[in-house]
Amino acid sequence: MMTAVRRWLALTLALVALAACTAPAAIPSGTASATASNAPSATLAPTTAPTVEPTATTLVRTPEPIPTGSPQAAAPAIRVVSQAFPVVAAAPLIEVVGPYRTSAEADLRRWVPGLLEGLDKIRVDPNESSNRGLFDSLYVPGPYAELIRQSLFPGSRPTAGQADQHKFELGELTVQHMYAKPWGRVAYIDATLSYADRITTADGKTSSVQLAQQARFVNQGHGVYKVIDGYDPTLGRWLDRELPRWSALALEAEAPNQMWWFFQRESYVPGEQYPHAGPPGSYWLVTGFDSAWNESIAKLDASYAKKEFTTRRFDDLTVRISRFEPATFLGDGIVTVVANARVVTAAAGGPERSTPVTRTLRFYRITRDGLNANWQPVDEQGANGAWLSGGNLELAEIDQDRG
Repeated sequence: MMTAVRRWLALTLALVALAACTAPAAIPSGTASATASNAPSATLAPTTAPTVEPTATTLVRTPEPIPTGSPQAAAPAIRVVSQAFPVVAAAPLIEVVGPYRTSAEADLRRWVPGLLEGLDKIRVDPNESSNRGLFDSLYVPGPYAELIRQSLFPGSRPTAGQADQHKFELGELTVQHMYAKPWGRVAYIDATLSYADRITTADGKTSSVQLAQQARFVNQGHGVYKVIDGYDPTLGRWLDRELPRWSALALEAEAPNQMWWFFQRESYVPGEQYPHAGPPGSYWLVTGFDSAWNESIAKLDASYAKKEFTTRRFDDLTVRISRFEPATFLGDGIVTVVANARVVTAAAGGPERSTPVTRTLRFYRITRDGLNANWQPVDEQGANGAWLSGGNLELAEIDQDRG
């Protein structure tokens, strides 16, 4: 497998002093852009969920890289053709019950003490560069994060004595709601966290200020969470709300950096020593589409080995997004892309041959916090109009943390 695949697949936790509140968490509503369609999404139809919530680390399947030194085709240049495209309304999330809930809640409880420890460190000097990075690892940027950030500055503390020592102490975490996508992956958790700011003065006297916040947590993988929003009992709503954390322009900007490796994997130069397809049974061949695509590349490998061609590349490659089916307001979901190019091949010493091709592909856009995203290929439409997945994207298998 080409090193480009590994590069693409490698993936790149104060609290606001709100009075303890009993306001219920807002029920999520389907979010769509102004161009959204109300048509149901067959692509995002539920699949049979596994019985145990996965707990490994990375978000995508990672094949082994080929050894360095082997000739390798250059990444093709991709030009995006901007256009309006339909956006399907996100399917309603479901309340998690059973072992999924137990496992996810246990992970969150293990993570919360680290959140408080991190906030204690940050409020010593919120402007210190490593503390700014630590804060960004705990909170997703937005109005709520800025409210938290401001509350950490010394002037915002209950007492401002220079010699006072402050330490957050965990009280209780109460989960109100835990929402999952239709195929079982937990999307986010709404929970109330009560804690105390324990203050020790220079003369050794101690006191505590009781605090609470109702926050929304998302799992980043391997039991690591981020806070993406907070509930304001006065306003009676989540501060950041469930507005889309993606845009059409963002999807189009991402496309070249997320798709070039797909076409590079099907490109060849003279003198390559290693196949582009993975062996049967490779651990990263998770779905039916994975196997079908791998089989087609194995056929290219065989043809290359017979020297039926020595060069294969994609010229004049353009892509346009034709449809987006978000799974949540964070921006994870299915991106359908139409690619047009000329496939140029040549045998040793022979002339180049150019063939125009049009391919319709589906990628699962994976994002856990609405920021960084990776696109995982999940389907392609064949010449007969049928999808290689057979109509089953197997999202319950794809949308897992793997290590």
